[in-house]
Amino acid sequence: MGWDRAASVEYAGGVGAGCVVAPGLVLTAYHVVRPVVGLEDAPVVVRVMDGGAEAGRAVAEVIWHRGDAALLACRPQDLGGEFAPVRWGELTCVRPAMPPECSAVGRPLAGVRRVQGSCVGEDRWYRAEHVVTGRINVVDNASRTYSLQVDRQPPQDLEGAASPWQGMSGAGVFCDDLLIGLVTTAPTGWGHGRLDALPVRELLDDRQFCALVQQACGTWPRLEPADLDPLFEGHPQPVAAASYLLSPHSEVVPFVGLATELTRLSDWCTTGPTVSVAVVHGPGGVGKTRLAVELARRVSQRRPEAEHAAGGPAVPWSAGFLQLDPQAPYTMLRHLIRPTLVVVDYAETRRDQVEQLMATLARHRPPGKPVRLLLLARAVPAWWELVRARYAPMAGGPVIAVAPRDVFRQHEVSEVREQAVLAFGQCLAMLRRAGLRDDWDPGEITDLARLPGPPPADDGSGILAVHMDALAGVLAGTSDGLADSLTPAQVLLAHEAKYWDRAFGANGLAHLPQDLREELVAVQRMACAVDRRQAGAAIRTAWDFHHRGFPHPLDGPTGLALQRTLRELYPSMGNGFWGGIGPDALIAHLMAGVEEASEGEFVNWALTSPHLDKDQVRHGLTMIARAAPLRPRLLSGAAHVIASHPSDLMPLAEDITPLLPKDERDAWQDEIASASKVLSDDGT
Repeated sequence: MGWDRAASVEYAGGVGAGCVVAPGLVLTAYHVVRPVVGLEDAPVVVRVMDGGAEAGRAVAEVIWHRGDAALLACRPQDLGGEFAPVRWGELTCVRPAMPPECSAVGRPLAGVRRVQGSCVGEDRWYRAEHVVTGRINVVDNASRTYSLQVDRQPPQDLEGAASPWQGMSGAGVFCDDLLIGLVTTAPTGWGHGRLDALPVRELLDDRQFCALVQQACGTWPRLEPADLDPLFEGHPQPVAAASYLLSPHSEVVPFVGLATELTRLSDWCTTGPTVSVAVVHGPGGVGKTRLAVELARRVSQRRPEAEHAAGGPAVPWSAGFLQLDPQAPYTMLRHLIRPTLVVVDYAETRRDQVEQLMATLARHRPPGKPVRLLLLARAVPAWWELVRARYAPMAGGPVIAVAPRDVFRQHEVSEVREQAVLAFGQCLAMLRRAGLRDDWDPGEITDLARLPGPPPADDGSGILAVHMDALAGVLAGTSDGLADSLTPAQVLLAHEAKYWDRAFGANGLAHLPQDLREELVAVQRMACAVDRRQAGAAIRTAWDFHHRGFPHPLDGPTGLALQRTLRELYPSMGNGFWGGIGPDALIAHLMAGVEEASEGEFVNWALTSPHLDKDQVRHGLTMIARAAPLRPRLLSGAAHVIASHPSDLMPLAEDITPLLPKDERDAWQDEIASASKVLSDDGT
């Protein structure tokens, strides 16, 4: 709804509305703050509204305006709270599964309230916050103006008022959590049942506007399809943490290498049938997801000159990564105003979802907009040929293999690392300017880094390994590599621990020891959680493991605080209860560290936990299988647990087997068979 971002904007005796879009930045209508002759020096005052409460008073100045939109800047601390960058959106579907409800919050005359005084004549009138809800006509989706059809019309006989909506100008129009428009006018002749809004996509066409937003929050604003939000994952919110900096979705390091693959995929998007499916496969850490993110960014990039060229090849696309088990039906993808790219990560584990999607798109025909489905997998799934044969007309897209060294075809490793060092340094500086500090002291590395056992058997030699090394060097304050006693993953987890410190402290959990925090974060990622029940089960598993020698019951308030903390640390980018630490190489190191510190008890405890359901245990096994090439001891530990509990775990292990690349699949099966034989020979 945008309650927590809504603001009143006061200038020269007038009252309008605004929306906090980044730390210290408020978007409003320009006519609300346009200089008034004789009152040019009057202050522009912003007050944040939050569910009926008022925050502090901030004096702001206009730093940008175009048309009837203006951007105000003030000191972030004067707004009385912390504000993550807003998500920017647009409406793209002309036949949504359910017409999206839109809302705006302001202080219009329609919200006037009376406070009764103690004596006659002492009544006081004031403008209260007022929520306007309604729907935007689908014919406006591609228009330069959104018309918000108000659900409930206000009184039409306010004395002396031209419109009961006076004071709504500048209010942000939200579709769920995405800002899609800016209220500008209330047209006459509609019985006060309509508000016109400027689509925010018009603002994102202005590079100066985008640069100001990036300067304030550390990320370049990006447009998302708001009505497809139930289908697509969101983008990560900026934080000063290694997990954010290394995420391919954060795009901290400019795209490099894989130019041939990107060209093939770009050509695939713009040619061929209405619906087409392609596959990119390769080991973890070689740049598959970053390749897809770059493709999505390029096809969806704002191109104002092409926006209204109907049918032109340069028209911006909608693009996104498909959520796991989205709740909205896929038929929405057949009724869009833009071509669309749908990316499915870890596609080898999502056969049912891929088949459902392809079955729906099989009925998509011209003049419907093109749809491209890009599957990312560690290996071409064993089931792909069967699915490809069933949907042959649409499954003729390229199948592209990416090897660890492919990214270095045009660039030396040293060049890629140097570019990453520069990008990470610039991003950290930008995050600090935006108020997202990391409390990091390079001198603490030796004290913070806890040795979790032997170094990885193989660093993967892909681009992720280079980026991890580069970021570790930046954090350590050295350009000539780390000391022999430290690995990049150790430094990165030490930096991540500072991020944990802030979150645990903010939720009253500063007293919890570091090793418990590591165990909680490890189980959070291993067990996954789609709802509060599964989240509670994951927390109970980690808590009981930590107190296994001296049982200590988890009380209700602490359990809820832990749920809140872990959810704040790693929010879900989709419809899950929470996300988890990434990338895979980082969680592999964390799991291995906890396993080593517990002398081999952690994996056994997690996989046999009475609190976790089968889906969570299966996900934990999958995470261990992915980590095995880097951390072989995790595989041997898991194999022993599987062999010891064959009735419960062997079927889950067999579910995972066909999803692995051949070498990893062989190692997985051999290790389990070897562990089973040892137990059989021992008579256990």
